[in-house]
Amino acid sequence: MSESETPDAAAVARELESLERAVVALIEELDSLRRRVAAAEDRSGDLQRTLEASGVRPGESADLERRLSELTSENRRLREVIERAREKADHMRSRLIVMEDESV
Repeated sequence: MSESETPDAAAVARELESLERAVVALIEELDSLRRRVAAAEDRSGDLQRTLEASGVRPGESADLERRLSELTSENRRLREVIERAREKADHMRSRLIVMEDESV
């Protein structure tokens, strides 16, 4: 090998430093991914336990979505009933105030 082909020691050192930084970055990314996977597995376990506690069997996601839709509709309907009841109560209170004022 001729002298023109031998790498410069400084260039080799720079390349090694660059490679070391890349390896450190990859190790940090791997650690981050491992933490994310562990958190996702914990969350998945929590969700699985919640599904089991709710009586929903695996594979019944369509039933669960249907039930959620039903509950959302029922919730909306009940909110409307409560709002109408509140309006009627306000109207009755206003009438009682007028009646009280007339009786004095």
